[in-house]
Formats: sequence, C-alpha cells, structure tokens
Amino acid sequence: MSWGTVGKMTLLAGSLFLGILMGLIGYWIFESKVPAAMQTAVLATEAKVYYIVSGFIMGLLIFAWTLIAAGIAGRAGVARGSKAVSVK
Repeated sequence: MSWGTVGKMTLLAGSLFLGILMGLIGYWIFESKVPAAMQTAVLATEAKVYYIVSGFIMGLLIFAWTLIAAGIAGRAGVARGSKAVSVK
C-alpha cells in the first residue's frame, strides 16, 4: 500500500471523526436548550440520528475539501520541491 493511500485513509478517518464529533456537540447543544418537557422519546432519537448523520456528511465534506486543497497545492508546486521565500 502506498503512502498516498495511507495518507488518504488517515485523512478520511480524521475527517469523519471531526464531523461526527461536531454532530454530537450539536446534539448536546440541542439537549441542553430544548426543555425535557418538550422532548419525546421519538424526538430525542430522531434528533440524535439527524445530528450524527449530519456530522458524518460534514466529515465527508471536510475530506473532499481537503483533497481539493491538497490537489491544488500539489499542482501549484507548493507541496513538493518549492523553496520558501524569505522576507528580509
């Protein structure tokens, strides 16, 4: 397995972790702001699923955006072989 594949798999795992974490934080905010008297068991379950799935999709978007940015940087010569310009 090439290092590029390992890097992309690591990036995907990290992006999904970050996205799902954001979804869980959103659910935590939902639980803290909506009074318990206003919540039903169905609403709480639906909200949790909604926030986790939204976080998963956000993780995929983070992954895609990062791949696009890395591809642009690679084509621009920023990723490899470019020398840093020092400002004096």
